[in-house]
Amino acid sequence: MSDAHARFGKRPGSIAPQVLAEVAKQAGAVAASDAAAAGPQWGAMHKLLLKAKVDPNAIMKLVANRDAAGLADMVRWLHGEEVAAPEPEPEPAGPEVDIETQRAAIRVFRKRLRYARLDAESRLGVGPMSSGKKNEIDAIEAPREYPMSVWRALVAAGRLKSVGGGFFALVVDDVSDD
Repeated sequence: MSDAHARFGKRPGSIAPQVLAEVAKQAGAVAASDAAAAGPQWGAMHKLLLKAKVDPNAIMKLVANRDAAGLADMVRWLHGEEVAAPEPEPEPAGPEVDIETQRAAIRVFRKRLRYARLDAESRLGVGPMSSGKKNEIDAIEAPREYPMSVWRALVAAGRLKSVGGGFFALVVDDVSDD
């Protein structure tokens, strides 16, 4: 595996031995402390990892999730060991949603997308008589009339795509603005 695409980013060039020792000591303190009271230890760990020139994105993932196992892997990685990426957990199969519910939900989704686009185009400075700027809305939040399991079933069926944060977009955008 290339170092640039490693789990923790690019490996720092050279780390002072005393910094490595401090990181290992602090990682032990984090692992030994109670999870509820480990906030100050994680803060100190964050500072030490920045001092060791570890990729800030990798640090934030560990610290924000309070991932003690990932921290232990990072310490081993900083000492030069190769650390394998954890196996991703398979997504649980959602409940089956009948086809009529899916059809009704996609109808509601299309209507909401059309209204969102019309609303965006009705603002000043966007219409055809001004700059001629078209709407740029391609994804919306899932309408709340249906539970999230319905929207996930539509993604699994290939009718919608999830763009993250609870937003969905049509796979084939055939919603007309007329």
